[in-house]
Amino acid sequence: MKKLLFTALIAFVMNACLHGKQAKAQITLAQTYDSASTTDPISGYNQLMMINFAVSGERYVRINRSGASINIYDLNQSLLKTISLASLPMNLGTSEFGIVLYLSQNLFSTDSKITFMYIRNPCGSASPYYITDIVNEDGAILFSDTGAAEVNINMLEQQYPIYNTSHGTVMILSYRSGQAKVFNLPGTLTSCCNEDNIRLLAAQRQSGISNAYPNPNNGSTKIDYTLPDGVNEGEIVFYNLMGNEVKRFKVDRTFNTLLISTKDIAAGTYYYQLQTAGESSGGKKMVVVK
Repeated sequence: MKKLLFTALIAFVMNACLHGKQAKAQITLAQTYDSASTTDPISGYNQLMMINFAVSGERYVRINRSGASINIYDLNQSLLKTISLASLPMNLGTSEFGIVLYLSQNLFSTDSKITFMYIRNPCGSASPYYITDIVNEDGAILFSDTGAAEVNINMLEQQYPIYNTSHGTVMILSYRSGQAKVFNLPGTLTSCCNEDNIRLLAAQRQSGISNAYPNPNNGSTKIDYTLPDGVNEGEIVFYNLMGNEVKRFKVDRTFNTLLISTKDIAAGTYYYQLQTAGESSGGKKMVVVK
């Protein structure tokens, strides 16, 4: 009887292991991209995303800020085009290029060239002054203005972790090594991109926190916040790049702005979010200079 039970147990374990391997194998690695991680501060927060261009269709796009280039790949991961950023001015006093937003065809021009919005800081990290340029793939600046195209929490972005494509659904993950990996998924994403869910997401994002201002700062800054409906208290929590908590402030509905002294915080980049019972806002970035 003991031998029978032991044999049945072995069979159960083997079956479970086999099913586990089969389940895991449904998510498969498609490609690894170097210098494409959005979580690697050393490389300047590069980006890997999927964009459905109006003319050329679905493409992987790697924004390599450390290598001063934008690489366009087909869905089979073959390199189609490299756009040089070398002619664009860097942020003053650094070897860092600005932020690239809204890569598109036919959004900023009527031809089929790829164009993008490029945000730079011409006055150094201590200044909140920015310039917004619209640039095409040849490096020609189509538009330039001193207005700041700041990305707020309620704006729909181009970069997501999961995309439905004509070749199936893919997931993009970033790594501290500087790499980004693309995985093929067995299913289809159905709960994020229809109009009802976009409206729901926008409503949820009405509660949250603003960008810090000034940012960067060298002594103090302010953050506006809005508590969700039915919630009277929360906490704004700050973390360093390693994910360690640095500061925590309790807030309520008496005020909607938090005044913060950063004199006791070391120079560097920090992230913060509004936390309430059962939910947290999206993260925001704050830069402290000395």
